[in-house]
Amino acid sequence: MAGKRRRIYTTLLADPTRTWTVRELAATVNTPAEGPNRPSEGTVRDTFNVLLADGHLRQVPHRRSLTAMLTDRGRQALTNLLRAN
Repeated sequence: MAGKRRRIYTTLLADPTRTWTVRELAATVNTPAEGPNRPSEGTVRDTFNVLLADGHLRQVPHRRSLTAMLTDRGRQALTNLLRAN
């Protein structure tokens, strides 16, 4: 698994009940310490959309920006992915 996706998954799992927008998630994973492994906002958006499509994130209704949070299935799937790699 690419280091960029690992960083996104780890961030989502660190607070599994938090709601996220793409911008918030990108700002959180894009710390200067990550250097060249920092995922771009486009990478975060693509990953976010794939997780939504796969049912690992669910959209939070009544929000102006696309906002989502991990599902139980998503939490388990990402945990398994990180353990396997």
